[in-house]
Amino acid sequence: MQKIIFPFLWCKSKLSLPEFIYLLGLSIIGIIFVYRITPMSGIDEMYHFFRAQQVAQGNLLAQRYANHAFGGGLDSHMIDWVDYFNEKRNQSLPADVLVAQDRALTISSTPVRKITLQFPSTASYSPIMYIPSAIGMDIAKLFHSRPDTQYYAGRLGNLFGYMFLLCLLLSILPCTKLPLLVLLTTPTALHLATTYSADPVTNLGALIFIACCLRLRLSQTSHSAFWLNCIFALAIILGLLKLTCSLLSLTCFLIPSAFFKSKKKYFQYCVLVCSASVSSAVIWNGFYPFNPAHYWNTGGDSHVQIQNMIIHPIVFLQEILNTYKIGTYWWWEDAWGRFGGGPIPLFFKIGEKTGLISVSLMIGLALIEKNRAQSFVSSGFLLALGALYSLLIILAFYVGFSHAGEGIVSGLQGRYFILSWALYLCAFSLCVPKLKLNNNYLSSVLLFANFICVLHVSIEAITVYARYWH
Repeated sequence: MQKIIFPFLWCKSKLSLPEFIYLLGLSIIGIIFVYRITPMSGIDEMYHFFRAQQVAQGNLLAQRYANHAFGGGLDSHMIDWVDYFNEKRNQSLPADVLVAQDRALTISSTPVRKITLQFPSTASYSPIMYIPSAIGMDIAKLFHSRPDTQYYAGRLGNLFGYMFLLCLLLSILPCTKLPLLVLLTTPTALHLATTYSADPVTNLGALIFIACCLRLRLSQTSHSAFWLNCIFALAIILGLLKLTCSLLSLTCFLIPSAFFKSKKKYFQYCVLVCSASVSSAVIWNGFYPFNPAHYWNTGGDSHVQIQNMIIHPIVFLQEILNTYKIGTYWWWEDAWGRFGGGPIPLFFKIGEKTGLISVSLMIGLALIEKNRAQSFVSSGFLLALGALYSLLIILAFYVGFSHAGEGIVSGLQGRYFILSWALYLCAFSLCVPKLKLNNNYLSSVLLFANFICVLHVSIEAITVYARYWH
C-alpha cells in the first residue's frame, strides 16, 4: 500500500501552498466541466470516447478492417446512450437531462451486445493516452453502474489523471514551474482534460520526460541512476504518445556527461535513448499508421505533397512562412479559449482578452521565478528544439492533411503547439536575468490573477453549455 501512495505523497511534499490551492481550484472547475459540458461535445470527443471504451474493455490493440481502417467491437450500452447526444449535436439541438437519465435507465435493463465500429483516427493511437479514462470507466463498471455513470466516471478519470500528472511534473521540474503551470491549465486544456481527449496524457507525458532531463542538468540531484533509468523508460513511452514526440527525446543530450564514466558511455546512452523513442514510434506507426487526410477526407495526398516539396521548394517555403504568419496569434487564441469540436453552437471560442493577460502573466512568472539557474547553453538548446518541434508539426500536416494549392498548411490547431511553447518558456526562463523582488508574494498574486482569468472564461463557457444541456 505504501508503494501505491508514495508517488502521491511525494508530489504533495514538493508542491508549494499556492500551487496546491491553484490546482485544487482548477479541480473544482474541472469537476463542474465534467457534468455541465454536454456529453460527446468535446474536441473530437466521440472518437476519443470510442478508443477509451475499447481500452477499458481490455482491447488494447484495435482491429483492422479494409481500406486501412481500424476499430473494434464496443459494448452496446454505452454506444446506445451516447448516440442520443450525437444525434442532438449533429442537429444543433439541445439535449435534455431527464431524457438522458431515462434513456440510461432503459438501456441498463437490456442485454449487452457488441457493436462493431470503425474509428481509425483514434483507434490507431497507443492505449497509453486513454489509461486514466479507462480506469474511471472500469471502476464504475465494477459497481454495475448505468451507462451515464460510466461515461462520467471516464471523464473524471481523465481529469484526475491530468491533475496527478501535473503534480508529478511540478515535482520534478527544476525551473519554470509556475509559467508552465499557467500554460498547461488554460480553459481549453481543462476542457480537454474533462472530456475524453488524449492531449492531457500526451502533453504531460512528454513534458515529464523533458523535466527529468532538466533535473539532471540543473539540479544537484542524488540517485542519478534512478533518473537515468526513468529517462530511458519514458523515452519508449514518448514514442508511443505521438510520432512527432520522438523528436523531443533529443532533450537527453542536456544531461551532463559527468554522470557517466566516460564521454563514450554518455554518447552511447543518449543514442540509446533516442533510438528507443524513435523505434517505439516507428514500430507502433508501422502497425497502426496515422493518416489524417485519409480518415477525414481532406483531399490531401502525401505523395503529391512530398513531390511538391522537392520540385517547388520556393512555393513550399512560402506556404510554410504564410502558415506561421497567419497562425501564430490564432493558435494561441485557439489554445486558450476554444470549446467543442463542432458543429456550431457546440463549437465556440471565447476569452481573447483574458488570453493575452495570461501570456503576460506567464512572462511575469518566468521573470520573477525564485532560485532558478541561468544556463545559456540549455536555453539555446530548448529554443532550437521548440522551433524544430513546431516545424515538424507543420510539416506533418503539410504532408498528411493539406492538399496541393491551399496556400497555407491546413488542419492545425493551437493545442498542437503546447509542447513547443513549453520549451520556449523554459528557454526564456533560463536566459533572462533574475529580478530582485519579493518573489513568493508576487508569484502568488500573478498565479491568483491567472486563476481569475481561467475562472472567468470557464463561467462563460458553462453558461453557453447550459443552453444546450439542461
